[in-house]
Amino acid sequence: MKTETIKYLALLRGINVGGKNLIKMDELRRLFETVEFENVRTYIQSGNVLFESTEMNDKIIAAKLEAALKKHLGEVIPVFIRTADELGAIAKLNPFKKITTASSTKLYVSFLNDELKKKPELPHISPKNDVEIIEIRKREVYSLTKEIKGRSGFPNNFVEKEYAIPATTRNWSTVCKLFELTTSES
Repeated sequence: MKTETIKYLALLRGINVGGKNLIKMDELRRLFETVEFENVRTYIQSGNVLFESTEMNDKIIAAKLEAALKKHLGEVIPVFIRTADELGAIAKLNPFKKITTASSTKLYVSFLNDELKKKPELPHISPKNDVEIIEIRKREVYSLTKEIKGRSGFPNNFVEKEYAIPATTRNWSTVCKLFELTTSES
């Protein structure tokens, strides 16, 4: 009996940022392959890895990858796992379609490993008014940032601080591209 192979996306937090936790994408692909994942592909340098596995438990997958990354980089790198189906649901939800944005507004999705125990009243706006959380669904936080005095906020730090939970954040166009890549053949 053949076990079903599932398409996954791993989102790594804090690699290749500010000169820390540097890893080349071909090196990252090989690391995933040593953990026995198949059809491994990366997208841009920020730790987006598409792969396939017969393992059905995303917590087990994340733990294996975090252990391999710790051994390789010497640092704890949080890993957030989504199936291709989950990524499709995120892309289809698209809470941004009902929002009119200025050209300086940026759209983001923050990925969590667990659902929030207590959801805030929305919209939830940062103290500097540069991050606005507009939607929280399952393990994703959808936000937009506004440019204030030439600088835009970045939602990841706000999400982690406000909700006391690890997160990693990608812009909306990256999320859509990752979904597109999960639907294409390796």
